[in-house]
Amino acid sequence: MRTVDSGAPTVGVVTVTYNSNRYFEAYLRALQAQTLPPTKVVVVDSGSPDAAFLQRADDFDLETDVVIETNVGFAAGSNVGWRRVRTMDYVLFLNPDAFPPPEFLQQATAYMDAHPDVGMVTPTLLRFDMQAMQPLDMVDTTGVVRGRLGLLAERDGGAPRATLQKYTGPNDVPWLCAAVALARREAMEAVVEHDAQIFDESFFMYKEDTDLAWRVRRAGWRLVHLPALVGYHCRGWQQRSTMSRALRLMTARNEVKMCVKNRSPFLLVGVAKYLLVLLFNL
Repeated sequence: MRTVDSGAPTVGVVTVTYNSNRYFEAYLRALQAQTLPPTKVVVVDSGSPDAAFLQRADDFDLETDVVIETNVGFAAGSNVGWRRVRTMDYVLFLNPDAFPPPEFLQQATAYMDAHPDVGMVTPTLLRFDMQAMQPLDMVDTTGVVRGRLGLLAERDGGAPRATLQKYTGPNDVPWLCAAVALARREAMEAVVEHDAQIFDESFFMYKEDTDLAWRVRRAGWRLVHLPALVGYHCRGWQQRSTMSRALRLMTARNEVKMCVKNRSPFLLVGVAKYLLVLLFNL
């Protein structure tokens, strides 16, 4: 096991897996390559029919806890992991199909140490092609914003990488994607809901990270995009064109729920989106 500077911040990593065999080795390699090693990695499997791929964690120089659950969903699975790293200075929420650069933990924690009003940070995420094992010239997200017609959208999603030249330094975002998001312990404690939940488990999955980010910002913390850090995210399974009607209904329903919880003036936009999916399968 690698030694960690006793003066370095403690960082817990929380990941929820489901049939993540395809990504798991690349995910572990990205964590092992961190210049600031994570203190603990908690992998919560949410009901994979074959979870044998999780045994690969034993081959890496990481302090890893593997938790096998039924199909509890992303929100509940993330809460299981967070409770196991709750006392650490920072927690990195990391999808199994997302890979932060080696300097991510070191640079992101240094930035947050220097900016105590920042509750969460995210790098620029680029799309990644697992078959070719190389990044694409396409932005995945630089945060979450209000897009056309008031709908929530990944900022810069689908744009070429050259678009990123407009970002000259850290910038505040209204929400962010938890595929790769580093959170401060105090910010998480500020938004704990019933039963020690930070993610609202009634969402199951979709929009739970936006809801969390919204509550963090409402509690007085900043959310920041760090353009100097570039990570990679496969995301292919989340494309709207490949989502079933049931999943599109879930995400639309969760957007309505999120607007109600956070007293959003865009509630009617969310309701309209849900009705369009429900009645016209759009």
